[in-house]
Amino acid sequence: MKTVFSKYAFVLLMLFIAVACSTEKAGFMNKKFHATNTKYNVLYNGTTAYDRGVMELKKKYVDDFSNIITLEPIQKDEKALIVTGETEKNPHFQRAEDKAVKAAQKHSINIAGKEHNPQMDEAYMLLGKARYQDLRFVPAIEAFNYIILKYPDSDLFYDALVWKEKTNLKLEYYGLAIQNLKKIFRDSEEAMKTQTKADAYATLAQGYIHLEHLDSAKIPLQQAINLTNDTDEKARYTYVLGQLNSKTGQKPDAVKNFQDVIDYNRRISRALVINAHAEKFANQDISAIDTTAFVRQYLSLLNDRENRAYSDVIFHQLGVMHESYGVVDRAVKDYNMSLKANKNNEYIKVANYNKLANIYYQKKQFETAGMYYDSTMVYMNPMSREYVQVKRKRNNLVDIVRYEQITRKNDSILRLVGKDELLQKQEIEQFIEKLKAEDAKAQQVASQQNQQMPGMAPSTSASSSFYFYNNATVQQGINDFNKKWGSRPLTDNWRWSSIASSSAASVVSNTQQENDTLNSNQTASNTSKTEDPRYSVDFYLKQIPTDSLELKNLKIERDNAYYQLGLLYSDRLEEYEVAAGKLEHLLAIDPEVGLIEPAKYHLYKIYLKTDPAKAQAMLNDLKTNHPNSRYTQVALNPNTAVSAEGSPIDDYNKVYRLYANGAYYETLQELDAKIPTVIGDGIVSKFELLKAMTIGKLRGLTNYREALEYVALTYPTTKEGKEAERIIAKDLPKLQNMTFKRDLSKNIKMVYTASYPLTEEGQALKTKLEQYANDRRHTGLIFSADMYNDNTIFFVLHGVKSGNIAKSAQMYLELESEYGIKLNPVLISTDDYGVVLIKKNWEEYIKEAGK
Repeated sequence: MKTVFSKYAFVLLMLFIAVACSTEKAGFMNKKFHATNTKYNVLYNGTTAYDRGVMELKKKYVDDFSNIITLEPIQKDEKALIVTGETEKNPHFQRAEDKAVKAAQKHSINIAGKEHNPQMDEAYMLLGKARYQDLRFVPAIEAFNYIILKYPDSDLFYDALVWKEKTNLKLEYYGLAIQNLKKIFRDSEEAMKTQTKADAYATLAQGYIHLEHLDSAKIPLQQAINLTNDTDEKARYTYVLGQLNSKTGQKPDAVKNFQDVIDYNRRISRALVINAHAEKFANQDISAIDTTAFVRQYLSLLNDRENRAYSDVIFHQLGVMHESYGVVDRAVKDYNMSLKANKNNEYIKVANYNKLANIYYQKKQFETAGMYYDSTMVYMNPMSREYVQVKRKRNNLVDIVRYEQITRKNDSILRLVGKDELLQKQEIEQFIEKLKAEDAKAQQVASQQNQQMPGMAPSTSASSSFYFYNNATVQQGINDFNKKWGSRPLTDNWRWSSIASSSAASVVSNTQQENDTLNSNQTASNTSKTEDPRYSVDFYLKQIPTDSLELKNLKIERDNAYYQLGLLYSDRLEEYEVAAGKLEHLLAIDPEVGLIEPAKYHLYKIYLKTDPAKAQAMLNDLKTNHPNSRYTQVALNPNTAVSAEGSPIDDYNKVYRLYANGAYYETLQELDAKIPTVIGDGIVSKFELLKAMTIGKLRGLTNYREALEYVALTYPTTKEGKEAERIIAKDLPKLQNMTFKRDLSKNIKMVYTASYPLTEEGQALKTKLEQYANDRRHTGLIFSADMYNDNTIFFVLHGVKSGNIAKSAQMYLELESEYGIKLNPVLISTDDYGVVLIKKNWEEYIKEAGK
């Protein structure tokens, strides 16, 4: 029995050993399967997708060489994608992430907290890098942290540490990243692989660059250059080191760095090489440069087919060289050629437009300069410091450009009006001949350049306008505009309905913007058999203004523009000679009376800075011809404040009190009398806005809009002009949509109408109603006299509780001998009364109420 038992025990033991051995072998085979499948299938495909995404990113990436370029290319963020019109980020990084996630989910062998698949650290590393490149930085840090916590013995441990700090830089934790990297170097530098160490030093340098600690960035960057074995990285780091040396004043070192980049030649990106040429020139001593050799070198670069994609950069640098040596006309041509090359390097467009703007600014061609500044800002980041600087320059020229256009247009109109019909015809015929010649030339140019793309700068001739597109593009723009907006005049704020079409006389002027548009239309319609009206003398003669009021307004606008130009050139630009010329011309053309004294006073101030003899003569003129003028008082004693009594501010306050008291008719009369006397003062815009508000009270929304548009157009930079624009954009649409509710259940008003100015009967009615309201003030009854329009005033009893009370009050006023008011009031709710006063539709309300 014992023997039998021993035999069975032996058999069971052998079976157990066999099962155990097969299980261990199966487990070993399972681990091997998962590790192999992870490495050669899932991770292989994921890594391939990641590498493909990085290669594609480097190929498409466009550096902004106007600033210190980043040490690594990276995808554009969501905001940049919207700006550039792109719809999605690089899809290869998403595929890489999917593969990394699949590896972690399906092939991880985590038993009792220990990972038995040796490829899992690779999977999480790929996951973090894919998320980093996909701009999902917080999830990327989670992946890197997983490696740091779970795989401290992995050969990817230090790579994960460095990539984590790269991610912290993207999250703008610059100080934290620098602190952590220093700790890594302090504790583990010897344990790090060479390329990992190079990446760490580059990351540290990038952190210092973000903090603008440029000197601190140079040492780790040089270390990265020495350690990395990647040629592209070595060249890129060297270029950045050159930029750092340039910005910190180490010009010779910068030149050497950029020459090192140039020496890489075809082994690296052509963008780096071409821009290294430009930076090398910018950091050299101009007096030591052989200009002949320089031009020869750059022409050689232009002739190299490999450099065609960078011809805009090369032309720009030629322009910089020519401008540096004072050959400005040639520089302008080079900058325009750079723009015509029309590449995607927006920083070069910004540089070209800015250079051209500054050139024309120095030439005192401020209109053209302002237009170039406009184009500069189009391609700049609105949040950048450079944008703010350019915008400040442009803002200084906004008013100058506008007033220069006004003077040129109105001068040409008034000059044409002053001639007899024969001379008018002769001048128009001369203009038409010139226009035909320009049209023919434009047709010829269009046929030669029909393949040209947008981006071309304007011609630099004196009569050219500022238009950046070729004729085909212009015509396309005109067609699109006409489809959306219809025919609109070429003027400021063209969307506003009340802006009338420009007169033909302004076309005859040298306002070349209109000519360009017309020329483009002619080019597009050159097959038309009908005669172009622009070639007809009658077309222009019929549009010459003849109305005396219109001509007077043109002269007032022109005179005010000359006065404003004098102040702007003097105060904003300190161009005293130009300012004096504008004011002298103003005084020579018999200006409005209100402009004479201020023009002489400001001329006196300008002469004090430029010609003391003229200043004394102007002071004598003020004392002799304007002894009681407040301007003369200030000129004689600048430290003495002028009395407010009788000043424009005092006048404004008096008129405003009339407005506040509801005397709109009288307010308008006072404003019409006062405004001509303050045309030369900065306060005139306050008077004009008050006039617009008064017109709105008296004449309704249509006239209100027209008056506001005048203020917004004439004084766009003033507080009043901006307020007028705000009312037009935001308040008027709401007022226009107001409608009658016709609800007389509460808040009723009893309205009596009377003609204005008041007759004896009207005054008696007012007195009686006012007395009636005063006697019943304790019931909440209030009386008011509200101007409806220039000829009608409303006498209103407010606070009537119901229709029955209104009928009782009407009966009492009619039967009581103290009042004897036989007129029937109109009952209206508070809401509807507001609609009547705003929209001036009293007749409509009465008509509907009588039905």
